Amino acid sequence: MTGRGQQKGSSRSARRQWGASRWGPMLLAGGVVAASVGVTADPPTATYSAAVRLVGTTIGVGASYDAFALSIPVFFYGTVIPEGDSYRVVPYPAQISVSIPIISDLPGLSVLPYWTQSLKRSEAIGAGYLLQAIASTPTGDKVTIIGVSQGTQVAEIARTEMAKLSNYVANARNYEFILIGDPYQPNGGLLSRLAGWSDLPVLGDMFPFGRPGPSDSPFKTTFYQNQYDGVADFPAYFNVLSIANSLAGMAFGHAFPGYVLEHPDAPNTVTTQVGNTTYVTLPQYLPLLAPLRIPASLIGAERFVDALDPVLRVFVEMGYDRTADPSRVKEFSWTMPEEKVTEALNALPGAFKQSLAILGGEKYIPTLPQPVVSDDAPDTPLPEHPAEPVGTSPFEQGLRQAMDDVAARLSNATRPLAKIFQAIGGRTPAAKVTDTDVADAAKAKEASAAGETNERPAAPVYRLNRSARTQLNQPRSGPVQRLKTLREQKQSGRDGVRSLVRSAKESTKSGHAQRHDPPKRKSKRAG
Repeated sequence: MTGRGQQKGSSRSARRQWGASRWGPMLLAGGVVAASVGVTADPPTATYSAAVRLVGTTIGVGASYDAFALSIPVFFYGTVIPEGDSYRVVPYPAQISVSIPIISDLPGLSVLPYWTQSLKRSEAIGAGYLLQAIASTPTGDKVTIIGVSQGTQVAEIARTEMAKLSNYVANARNYEFILIGDPYQPNGGLLSRLAGWSDLPVLGDMFPFGRPGPSDSPFKTTFYQNQYDGVADFPAYFNVLSIANSLAGMAFGHAFPGYVLEHPDAPNTVTTQVGNTTYVTLPQYLPLLAPLRIPASLIGAERFVDALDPVLRVFVEMGYDRTADPSRVKEFSWTMPEEKVTEALNALPGAFKQSLAILGGEKYIPTLPQPVVSDDAPDTPLPEHPAEPVGTSPFEQGLRQAMDDVAARLSNATRPLAKIFQAIGGRTPAAKVTDTDVADAAKAKEASAAGETNERPAAPVYRLNRSARTQLNQPRSGPVQRLKTLREQKQSGRDGVRSLVRSAKESTKSGHAQRHDPPKRKSKRAG
């Protein structure tokens, strides 16, 4: 926002050049993701994993049409996979198509990646192979399952099945689920909103409407939901503007950039914990305004688009209930409560005032209210979504092993791309806390308390590392705003270096021999 005032006297060509430089990292990100799909190079298995101590296993399940989960490592600026984990993927059809008689039921072939299947059958096949992958991990290993979009559906079915088995429940602390853009999100997921459609002919056979199990489980689970992501944050009430905005959100908030260029712990993120499950909502600008925001960013005129957001948002939010319990399913309603109209009318004066302030130079930060958790147990009926058993014939097992080998080669070849996104986002992934780390930290604390050592033990800190060039007090926003902030921070850093060099030269010229303490750097790391 500060760069706009400095550009008023710039030439048109200079503004275009500045706008292009802001979009450079995003275009690079898009090219990297697209290029990763066709990579067939030999996997650098030893060189990539030998640099870190393996502390656990992360299993990835990709979104629709990402059958080999190649995009998962770049999510959240390349930090979604815990540092030090080995990484493997679960290949599955990942389709939203139709099941063709005979062809979709061919033994061995029907489970291949990209084989034509309905969404309902595709998630069931994936769940069977995910359960097999989880069961094959070493006993006592810390396992993280990451699902994206349709991959979250696969993970939710597996999580429900695991909650029925005593051996998994007894070792629940060894399993963690990270669900990104989940269509089964209790309050907002498209398949949960349309649970009442499960009995419809044809549609009910193709699409798995309704959640596959309880929202909570014995396993630590985190739902990540972009505001206005039409797949994970679909409107609760019929409102033409809300639905149109959510459809735009399917493109910008779910597909790309989606969750790739997102910091999951930004200051205006809304986090709610219910039992073992945490719900994280990431506030966003209105996707409906994205077609205006993109060209406006090229000439430094985002504030004029920002000024439209608060007023338009009032009408879009009429289709949502933001204070509802995120753990309870709220099905779609074709009628909108009268109180939503009253709320909108009461909010309009404040929205107009905020728009005028934005035009005057105020920085616009999208925010959300904190949901209210209900004490009542949910009473939503849960339709059966069973996992499909894996094939056991030699042919099926051999074909599956071949697919696993292909997936491993592709994954190992493309996972280093996460480093590029870490450089763009200015942070590195967090390390996973193991039982050994906890025990060592406890022993060190006891030793320190007993006076056995005069030095403070260097216990590891398990949190996201943030570079000095990344400001975490920036708003949760679209990629245009975040890339602008990143560029301004870089320019600010350069100006600071130039100022330091200039002062040093002046000090030398003055002939002063007095020693000075070096200037202290102010940390930009959030507390």
